[in-house]
Amino acid sequence: MRKYLKAILVGLAFVAGLAAVTLLFPGARLLGHRVSEAVRGRITVLWYRSVARLLNLRIRCFGELMPTPGLVVSNHVSWLDIVALGSQAPLDFIAKREVADWPVVGYLGRRTGTLFVRRGDSHSTRSTAEEMVWRLKRGRRLALFPEGTSSSGEGVLHFHPRLFQPALMANLPVQAVAIAYRGAARPVAPFVGDDAFLPHLWRLLALERIDVDLIPCPPLTPGRFDRNALAQQTRAQILSALELQAPPLTLSA
Repeated sequence: MRKYLKAILVGLAFVAGLAAVTLLFPGARLLGHRVSEAVRGRITVLWYRSVARLLNLRIRCFGELMPTPGLVVSNHVSWLDIVALGSQAPLDFIAKREVADWPVVGYLGRRTGTLFVRRGDSHSTRSTAEEMVWRLKRGRRLALFPEGTSSSGEGVLHFHPRLFQPALMANLPVQAVAIAYRGAARPVAPFVGDDAFLPHLWRLLALERIDVDLIPCPPLTPGRFDRNALAQQTRAQILSALELQAPPLTLSA
């Protein structure tokens, strides 16, 4: 019964999210651009935190995301990564085009500022990069997963350097954040291969709790690196962070 109750509550949270982006976000535009962005960001963070609580996602953050505009990059294990990161600060995510077609999730992503890129499509990649630069210069924080796909969490795949180019063009810092699932969630959280969203969510609901660690690393200044070096350095930071354990500095969600 607990699993079914959690499923109902999570479903209601998604309904609330749909209501927020459909009814509140358009109204927020009347407050002016700067205030509207702040309101939308705050609502989005609160929604991610609500979903985290309903899933009993226990997030330990060993530091803070940079408060300034820039690019946040992470290793990618699960769609839960977005919930965990999104609960920490307002972020515009860059996701694969297939996510836009997911029921409810795709619509929420589009309305909350997610950019969708079609892998292997050079035109889509260029237009997304241009939009990323525009948003960075307007003071936004963007988040992406430079592996280009999710993995089991046992390692970190190659980082694609081209994804770092917008940060160089906007001359803004890049911060790596390591993500690690712990305990019973470690074998269940990975969303890989042919996994579908709803069956994976159903498996997660069976867990009593989902423990995840976020480990922000020191931001890197683009002026000191080209895109290849940024890809290599941020990947090295994440690999190093995943091997280190320290008492958490903050506790959220």
